[in-house]
Amino acid sequence: MSQSEILQRTRRDYDDVAELYDDLIRRGDVVTDALSTAMVDAFAGLVRAGGSNSPVVDAGCGPGQWTDHLDRAGIAAYGVDLSPAMITIARRYRPDLRYDVGSMLELGAANQSVAGILASFSLIHTPPDLLPLALAEFARAIEPGGPLLIGVQIIDTAGPDGWAPYDHKASPAYLWHLDALVDRLHDHGFDELGRMRMAPPAPGKPPAGYLLMRQGTGQG
Repeated sequence: MSQSEILQRTRRDYDDVAELYDDLIRRGDVVTDALSTAMVDAFAGLVRAGGSNSPVVDAGCGPGQWTDHLDRAGIAAYGVDLSPAMITIARRYRPDLRYDVGSMLELGAANQSVAGILASFSLIHTPPDLLPLALAEFARAIEPGGPLLIGVQIIDTAGPDGWAPYDHKASPAYLWHLDALVDRLHDHGFDELGRMRMAPPAPGKPPAGYLLMRQGTGQG
C-alpha cells in the first residue's frame, strides 16, 4: 500500500467514527486521563521553561481535547489532523483556536518554528517503514531544545523489530516497545527525558506509554 493510500485509509476510518470517538474521549477513563494529563502538563512545563514565543503543535489532534488543555494551561497551541471530521469537531468546541487538516508527515511549519510537538496516540497508525518520515518532520519543525511528547500503546517484550501490529478499533495500528521507539528517536536527534508506562485499561487491552523527549544531541 502506498503512502497516499495509507493516509487516505486513516483519514476515511477516522471520518467514519469521529462522533463516536469524540464521545469516548469526553467520557474518558479516570486513571488514564489523570496519568495522561500529568505527562501533557510536564510537556507544557518544559515548553514554558524554554521561554519560546512559538506555538506548539498537537499532531494528530483528533477532536482537540489536548489542544484545548494546552491553551487553558497558557501554552499557545494549534492542532493538525488528517480527518476533516475530527477537525470539524475540534473547531466546534473551540472555534477560537487554530485547527488544520493535514498530515504529520508534512506539518506545514517552517524549520525550527514550533516550541514543541505533542503526538498523543496519533503515531500509532503510522506504519513502521514510514515512521522515520514523521520523526524527521518533527525534528525539522521543533526549535533546538524543544520537547516532544509521544503516546503509544506498547509491548513489554520486544520482537526483532521492536513493534507488533495492533487491531485498533478505528484503523490499523502498531504497538511499540518503548526502548525500540527511543532508538528510532535518537536517530533523529532526540534525547529521552522520561517515560511512563500505564497498565492496560481493561482485560485484553495493551498497556500504554508516553515518551518525553527533547531535541538535543541524540545519536544522529
